[in-house]
Amino acid sequence: MRKFFCEYGLLLVFLGLQLCFWDITRSKLPDMGIVPDVPGRVAVKALSFGDEEFYFRLLALDIQNAGDTFGRFTELYKYDFKKLYAWFTLLDSLDNESDYMPFIASYYYSQTQYVPDVRYVVDYLYQYSADRPEKKFWWLAQAVYLAQHKLHDNELALKMAQPLEHADNAPYWVRQLPAFVHESRGEMQDALRIIDHIQANSKNIPDGELKFMTYFVKERLKKLEKMQGQEGGNKL
Repeated sequence: MRKFFCEYGLLLVFLGLQLCFWDITRSKLPDMGIVPDVPGRVAVKALSFGDEEFYFRLLALDIQNAGDTFGRFTELYKYDFKKLYAWFTLLDSLDNESDYMPFIASYYYSQTQYVPDVRYVVDYLYQYSADRPEKKFWWLAQAVYLAQHKLHDNELALKMAQPLEHADNAPYWVRQLPAFVHESRGEMQDALRIIDHIQANSKNIPDGELKFMTYFVKERLKKLEKMQGQEGGNKL
């Protein structure tokens, strides 16, 4: 035993110290945060060292995995969406053509359990797409859906849909989307105006689309007449 302690005594001492240290500190976990602080745009440009595309993808991957590192799994309602919005717009300054960030925003972060935070996602998608609706119409459509069916805010949904009225080379269903939003708000005349505009300013409309638009106009005219008749009866 004496020989054993002479040879391994120092090792046993350090093992004992390690066990004591573990017992004292095991309940003290580091605060790693969820969404990292947002750096300035000048700093990001400098840190890219001329390769903005590589740095964009590196930071985007960090934002995609934020809160789920080192064995953690964080519920979305715990995220700071104001920070996320700032990250989305910052990364667009490095690459505003990539669909990476709007994809993450609309398909992942929009699923937060705290529904009011979805407003940040909607606002970001609008900022990203509103000035180029023909090219980025898909993300405006996602913004309309989130505003209408998650936030239940038809006024916001209409704002998201309005740029699509001018997306003349976008698919027909995209150009018709503002009409559906107007209809959900009870604005039949505005809905009809949009469909009439599409019919009047489009060439070679597919037969199926033309039949749908004709049906839409006829049915909404009937609803409009019924609404006007009800209003007239109420006045009498």
